[in-house]
Amino acid sequence: MCGMGVDLEESSSGEEEKDQEEYGMGEGVRMLLPPPPAHSEEGAWGARRGPAACLAWGAGLVLWNVGVATACLLVLAAVFALVLLPVALLLYAGFLCHSRVMNSQASLCQYLEDNSCSALIILGFVMMSPLVVVAAATFCGLARRLRLFLLFQPIARACYRGERCWVWGGDV
Repeated sequence: MCGMGVDLEESSSGEEEKDQEEYGMGEGVRMLLPPPPAHSEEGAWGARRGPAACLAWGAGLVLWNVGVATACLLVLAAVFALVLLPVALLLYAGFLCHSRVMNSQASLCQYLEDNSCSALIILGFVMMSPLVVVAAATFCGLARRLRLFLLFQPIARACYRGERCWVWGGDV
């Protein structure tokens, strides 16, 4: 079989049975041994913090993540507002000057009649779908370039000390 040594004979020595019982192996499949324990009292993530420090760091990380989420939402709103601005202007002018909707006396409405206002409204709604896709793609590209989503920190890191507390996800 692929990469496994299988012993098909019924007889096995006492050492193999002892190894199988000790490491939980069966049917001649060789498993990797567990890694040796660390030589320090700290684990792989660092030493654990006390309960009060863990709670304080957890609250700090929650506030940090809320701030990062707020920044992401502001970038999202800015990108969508900028990309969808032409659609908003078309719809605003169309609904503002149509006689059945607002019938405003604005100077722009002197040049538009009901048919042209209807055309502006239809054009605005037709342009909206592709521009929403463009805005979403622009936001995703900007978020990837700025690495916005790598700024989120897992709350589990609040309970451990060490240099791995503020890792920005670059070494995944």
